[in-house]
Amino acid sequence: MKSIDERTIFVINYIDKITGYCPDGMYSQDTAELVTIIQKIIENISENNRLIMVSLRDTMVPVEYYTNSPRVAVMEIPLPDKTERHLYYSTSLSLNNVQSDQIDLLSNITEGLYMKDLENILSDVLAEIDENGELSSSTLKKIVNRYRIGTEEDPWSRIPLIGPPKGLIDSAENWFLERVIGQDHAVREIVNAIKKARAGVVGLASGGQSKPKAAFFFAGPTGVGKTFLAKKLAEYLFDTEEAFLRFDMSEFKEEHTVSKLIGSPPGYIGYDEGGQLTKAIKNRPFSVILFDEIEKAHPKILDIFLQILDDGRLTDSRGQTVFFTESVIIFTSNIGTRTVDSRGNPVSEQNELDDIINDRSLSESERDRRVREHFTRAVREFFTHEISRRELLNRIGSHIIAFNYLDKANFQRGIIQSKLEDLSDNFRDKFSNKGYRLNFQEEVVDYFLKKHADSISEFGGRGLVNALEDEVGHILADQLLFAEDKGLRDIEFSVYVNGGAIECRRS
Repeated sequence: MKSIDERTIFVINYIDKITGYCPDGMYSQDTAELVTIIQKIIENISENNRLIMVSLRDTMVPVEYYTNSPRVAVMEIPLPDKTERHLYYSTSLSLNNVQSDQIDLLSNITEGLYMKDLENILSDVLAEIDENGELSSSTLKKIVNRYRIGTEEDPWSRIPLIGPPKGLIDSAENWFLERVIGQDHAVREIVNAIKKARAGVVGLASGGQSKPKAAFFFAGPTGVGKTFLAKKLAEYLFDTEEAFLRFDMSEFKEEHTVSKLIGSPPGYIGYDEGGQLTKAIKNRPFSVILFDEIEKAHPKILDIFLQILDDGRLTDSRGQTVFFTESVIIFTSNIGTRTVDSRGNPVSEQNELDDIINDRSLSESERDRRVREHFTRAVREFFTHEISRRELLNRIGSHIIAFNYLDKANFQRGIIQSKLEDLSDNFRDKFSNKGYRLNFQEEVVDYFLKKHADSISEFGGRGLVNALEDEVGHILADQLLFAEDKGLRDIEFSVYVNGGAIECRRS
């Protein structure tokens, strides 16, 4: 094709598409001939010439090209780093009077993008300047998000700053406290983190602005509202609890289960389905993601979390990158209440906690403080000594949030009222086509407080849900079946206490 005396660089693009890798070496006749020809070219190319084969994925290049061949070097081309991105953008944008701080911002928020994306972003930025004569930081972020997550939408910018009910500066804390009972400390931590994310100061100290908006570790006993607060955070940020994603990490105890999160490798069962986590974030980049009982996950899963918290992105088994830059990451755990650690060794976490709770010499505020310190210390010891993953602990930083026990009467009363209201709302929604309504008399709250205070103290709101299912469910069922049999509509069902027992009547 070329004289051996000429100095030529010959490039074959998409070599992995032209001669795709075949694991068993059983190529079709045409492909086998082409592979052989390219092998001969590689071995016989003259010193004056170079052959460059470009592949999207090195794992899909036939191994025959480079195995036992000293003439071939396999080189991975990394994504453009910050210095390269800054040089690329400053070269073009400085000629268009774009401010240096905007070039810096663009260089920061394009981390993890391919060169082609950078070219498209530059083209869109120049078009924006030509059309409007100026460029704002919010416009820059929208343009980048177009290529990073596939949308210009930015729910974070829509969070109101002042005014009820959700004003971040003056109303957000009350919005959460009206819904989450007994966890004032956790609410304050959450709101402060939202403020930093909304103000755009996340990642400033480290120089990377492609991290998730926030990362938390919720620690505390079962049933005290860890998952509930995460759901309410999704509702506050994105106006719907559907933006809440939960992954039960007890399902990821084995090393091979990493494929459930990022997808199976090519050729394996489930490859076409993709990963549960990567697919979910690609479909809904604005999410609150909860990883429940993180201590039960295999160590290889923790490597994935390290990448998410560090880079704000994750590459799935198909080689596609998904971004977590607009999401909130939450880990939850019962660390601090265990009697056995992850290695099966006995630990005294529960005994130490019981000593604090049962110490009558402590004031309520002092006891709450010591309980929070206990859980925070247990989490730090877990990462530092038990699994030796201090680097993951460092990524979470100071956002280890310990939840209080719900053993105060006013907390328990608030939880009971909240659960009864939820039950009434759910009942109305389910039977709206029949006009059914449900209300609870005031004495019902006192009934459940007296009968189930210990259960709420030990199991939190979850214990109360079970009690409601058991005691209210069957008397409602009798009334609903009677109403169905008689064809009754537009009925109000009222639950009340009679002679120390729960009863229900129709009106």
